[in-house]
Amino acid sequence: MKGEQIPLSVQLRSTASFDTYHAGPNADAVAALRALRSGGLYLYGPAGTGKSHLLQALAREAQQRGLKVSYLPLRGLVDNGADALDGLVGFDLVCVDDIEAIDGNADWHHALIRLLDRLRSEGSGWCVSASAAPERIASLLPDLRTRLSALPLFGLRALSDDDRRAWLREAARQRGLELPDDAARWLINHLPRDAGSLLLAIEQLDRASLRDKRRLTMMFVQKTLEPR
Repeated sequence: MKGEQIPLSVQLRSTASFDTYHAGPNADAVAALRALRSGGLYLYGPAGTGKSHLLQALAREAQQRGLKVSYLPLRGLVDNGADALDGLVGFDLVCVDDIEAIDGNADWHHALIRLLDRLRSEGSGWCVSASAAPERIASLLPDLRTRLSALPLFGLRALSDDDRRAWLREAARQRGLELPDDAARWLINHLPRDAGSLLLAIEQLDRASLRDKRRLTMMFVQKTLEPR
């Protein structure tokens, strides 16, 4: 629907923070994001490496500093009119998530080119995420690929299962919970492995533990999280 207004204030997950992201082999990318004040950065990696988590963490941290921020999850916005991006004026930071979602949509490609050029001229900061480096996304218009390829590129690597279990146990510990290793292993093997889904599971376990006054055991974790 051409011309439909894109919501400029998408709700950010409460669990999305740099403190709840286990950097592991991606410490350089996290450091670059936290240092971003102006100019752009391109973040890429396979599903489950936490791209959306990191972009939302960046947006939340900037909001907490009083900056004007927009987080754009393109997969949920691509059916809107791309010209609504022209309304993103005067933002200190814009986070563009999942650029492959505009595959084959020339209007969106041109709108993003205009947006990135304007952000650069305004001295704003921006971050773009994708599953692959710009030169490996064949559907990008050449002008957009050129602009993205000129940015600092950070490829995220998936955590090992050992790292993921350690991160889950630390996330639980921050809530005053002790997550047994076998329960952490069960979470990784039975739930979506992206950071957002796993953290939501920890939140659900935290609420259930408080409600039932129970510590976390394998049986309690399974009973709480298995579909009924």
